[in-house]
Amino acid sequence: MPNWCANRLLIRGQENEIARVKQLLNDEGYPAYARAEAEGIQLLMAGCAGLLRPVSATGYAPYPALTGEGPGDDTPQNRAFTQWLQLLNDQTALTEAACATLHELWLASGISGRTWDTLTGVQQEYIRALWEQKRHDWSGAFCINGTEESWNRLCRGEGYTRRAPLLDMQLLLPTRLDVEINGFNGGLLDGVPSGYSWYVSHYGVKWPQAFVDIAFQDAVSVTVDFDTPWSPPAEAVLSAMSSRYGVSIEHWYAEAGGSFCGRATYEGGDRTLVQSAELEWGEEDEDGGCEVAGPDWIMNNVAHFGG
Repeated sequence: MPNWCANRLLIRGQENEIARVKQLLNDEGYPAYARAEAEGIQLLMAGCAGLLRPVSATGYAPYPALTGEGPGDDTPQNRAFTQWLQLLNDQTALTEAACATLHELWLASGISGRTWDTLTGVQQEYIRALWEQKRHDWSGAFCINGTEESWNRLCRGEGYTRRAPLLDMQLLLPTRLDVEINGFNGGLLDGVPSGYSWYVSHYGVKWPQAFVDIAFQDAVSVTVDFDTPWSPPAEAVLSAMSSRYGVSIEHWYAEAGGSFCGRATYEGGDRTLVQSAELEWGEEDEDGGCEVAGPDWIMNNVAHFGG
């Protein structure tokens, strides 16, 4: 298990801006990027099993089996698959607009009508083998009830309801279609980053979602506490929040296991102050333990000191 870094954000802005931030934190819906990931995984398996084929000699170098069946007939379904394949090749960022396009292509591919019972035994076995290889990485996009129910759940277009409040960094900085299909541990698509390496390099943390505790809120401000594994979110995450919602942000963080802490402020998408230091410790007690005693600016500005 990781050490946990304790974070606090004090977010200030106009009433309409803070209302939008609260909506971000309290959104329990199915994120568009998660739908694009799940539908993309299904299209990948459909291509590998020969259910869909590109209409021209188009390949996919990171995973040649995706187009291993060769070109198919020039049908509306295969044309939609070909367009989706191009977006996968382009390493498409999962913005709201891109996710809408990807969903339209999934619908046009007709794969929602190809429920498990309509597939041949050979197709089922190919999909089952790929699912077994990646099911731990893909379980969030599907379900844990086996290949058949997972496939049919996608055909039905069923998402999931998230528990809020939640800070979802992937709604602030878009992830990539190929990265999400490759999965957290990677190893499927050659040359494509694993989810883990992408998240750490872009979000600063290995898991880019964090449950938050709303410590205080009024019409023009909201204060939230949350924990992240090992380290605080990257500057780019909070810059994006400040820019998109037009708010100012004060960020404090501490991680007792590594004995570090820091603070930063953001305005208009720019980081305007940054400070970091080692935690200061008091005298040992009779049991050999000691409490955090400083710096002064971190005291009372995080819910706990992590570790």
